[in-house]
Amino acid sequence: MKLAHAILSISSLVTATAFVPPGLSRSTTKQPPSLLAAESKPGDLWKVQRIDHLSDWTDDLKTYPSPLSLKAKVPSTWFVGLNDAVAAKVSIDAMERIADDCVLADDFFDSPDDEEPECEPDRGLSGEAFILAGPRADIVFEPKECKAAIVTCGGLCPGLNTVVKEVIMCLRRQYGITETYGVPAGYRGFLYPETWRPLDEAAVKNFHNEGGSTLGTSRGGHDTKAIVDNLVEQGVNLLFVVGGDGTVRGAAKIANEVKERGLPIAVAVVPKTIDNDVPLIDRTFGFETAVEAAREAINVINVEVEGFPNALGVVKVMGRNSGFIAMHSTLGCGIADLCLVPEVDFYLDGPGGIVDHLFERIIKNGKAVVVLAEGAGQNLMAEMGAAGEVVTDQSGNVLLDDVGPWLLKQLKMRLDDRLEEASEHGDKLYPKYLDPSYMVRGVPPNTADNLYCLQLAHNAVHGAMAGLSSFIVGEVNTRACYLPVDLVANKRNVIDVRHQSLWEYVVFSTGQPAFQNEDDPRDDEDVITSASGGVILNEPDFKELAEEISAATADSKKAQEA
Repeated sequence: MKLAHAILSISSLVTATAFVPPGLSRSTTKQPPSLLAAESKPGDLWKVQRIDHLSDWTDDLKTYPSPLSLKAKVPSTWFVGLNDAVAAKVSIDAMERIADDCVLADDFFDSPDDEEPECEPDRGLSGEAFILAGPRADIVFEPKECKAAIVTCGGLCPGLNTVVKEVIMCLRRQYGITETYGVPAGYRGFLYPETWRPLDEAAVKNFHNEGGSTLGTSRGGHDTKAIVDNLVEQGVNLLFVVGGDGTVRGAAKIANEVKERGLPIAVAVVPKTIDNDVPLIDRTFGFETAVEAAREAINVINVEVEGFPNALGVVKVMGRNSGFIAMHSTLGCGIADLCLVPEVDFYLDGPGGIVDHLFERIIKNGKAVVVLAEGAGQNLMAEMGAAGEVVTDQSGNVLLDDVGPWLLKQLKMRLDDRLEEASEHGDKLYPKYLDPSYMVRGVPPNTADNLYCLQLAHNAVHGAMAGLSSFIVGEVNTRACYLPVDLVANKRNVIDVRHQSLWEYVVFSTGQPAFQNEDDPRDDEDVITSASGGVILNEPDFKELAEEISAATADSKKAQEA
């Protein structure tokens, strides 16, 4: 059998069957499952990212039939098998092949300890995979002995309340767990167990129609030892954490503390960020609602500028380090002339600058619309001496300089005289500015996000009940799966502006300057582009990567000058 045929037949699938660990069959086991390691052995076509399991540090775990598997007329195919996984990367090089004379013995895969032949192609990231999410036929918790707690942390996001509701509904309705609590005010709420709110189906029945966080939230207040102490004291064995990057780091600390103490407590994370900057997964909940609200703001500013000559409308949307809301709302509205995001440095003056581009649009159409992410232009403001003192919030996030009013002022200074001279009536620039930040993140979720929140919440419960811990739940290539928290913590999802994703649609459809022409110095195997147009690199040190790309850009410019 040729290895190339095996690779093509498996890597063309989104959902793969992972390697079966020695000693385990494909049938249901009565022992807690030994989950797959990320390292592959010779003959393995998939390298599945391992998720912590309570059996790794507890010796007396038992298994129980899931209440869902006991339900009448439920097909076994509704449950996730031990070896089901999701491929991290589905785009392939269709012409990749190995030498015609590279043929493996028919029994090669029966001897995984054999050395791989030198002629085998480099699989790169094409073999990376994540454990498929969903209900398991066997669980490691007796539902009558379970006590669950859920907490929301960090900034607001459409869908927070829906996640809380659906975690509670899944625990109670599907698994029969009756002790379910909401921890108020973020991580600091763990320090005051007397304030924990009992949540039943009646209490959460309308949560999905509410914006904000009904439980309340906060930044900071994390005390790992005290949190775990109170979990033990209150008898909590299922913990669900909903939050962004800082919250994920905090959840990782809790999970590690639980592991070090050998406690049978499962820690599950539903990632929350309105900026869609969680790496590897397709999108985060609330993002589509935020894009929809941003699009409404863009439509409003467009109506405003259409009524005046030489009008310029600027809409600033959320996006501290990642400009996904700006990019998606620009493409969704179909009327923007310029989109500025943190991932792309722009300049004002000279050929290819935004001033000339906007001047041409205003002269041609009588107006122009700019969609601006809040994190865009920070470097330019610093270069022009407009940056303020560096200040951080309680989560360690740097507070950004307000780029919106600054940019509008710079554009008016540069366009007034040019437009006045070109105008028959001497009209200068008519600027309008709109900042819908809180309107975007405080609204209730739309139908699509409510559905997505339900799926994330239920899969978080299914994973925790199966004994998984220290994982986040999300979609990869449209399939729900579990990712190790440590794989996601301290990394960021950003717009992929150097490969085919969605950013090229923005540049081509708006006609705006590209602001860059250098190629990415990394190999394609080091890049995974998500469904929302984001990229997470197989490189934890983003500063080192930035320096590498900067050096490559400098070398390219020197070569052009020569």
